[in-house]
Amino acid sequence: MKKLYALLVILIIAYIGINVAADNLNLTGDDASTVTSNSAVAGNASAPKLNNFTDTKVNDTTVRYNDSNNITIYLNKLDNGKKIEDIVKGLDQSKYTSNQTIDQNGVTTYFLYNEGSGTYSADIYFNKNNQNYLITGSAIKYENSDYFINHCKNIIDSIGGSGSSSNGLSRW
Repeated sequence: MKKLYALLVILIIAYIGINVAADNLNLTGDDASTVTSNSAVAGNASAPKLNNFTDTKVNDTTVRYNDSNNITIYLNKLDNGKKIEDIVKGLDQSKYTSNQTIDQNGVTTYFLYNEGSGTYSADIYFNKNNQNYLITGSAIKYENSDYFINHCKNIIDSIGGSGSSSNGLSRW
């Protein structure tokens, strides 16, 4: 029994040592850590700040935005191994009920929707500054559709930009 306690103490000390050596890396399995600075980062790009949303760094490639209306938007940095149009073409299109491709201020953007009776989900793929991204949202009520889509467009416009943009979104 003493050997088990000794092993437990050694494991705890090893965990603390690894955690300190990894600059307080969260090894407990909870990947979300609230961002306390003025910027969340998805990969090498600073994630834009959205008015009325709090941003949380989920991991090195994902930022989550939440607002008081229970709308959640995820910004994900994707692998650049494929062109964004090839990624979209390779998706299982049966998952989506509709789609559209738009030019969002010079950025080809693919909107893929899965519509339900009162809500829908959206996957929005785009490449900006030679980096592939995916914005996702789920359980979006139709009455909040413009609010959701406008914030997603503002994220696209703000990545790699400078200064401020309209609709309450600014770079920092």
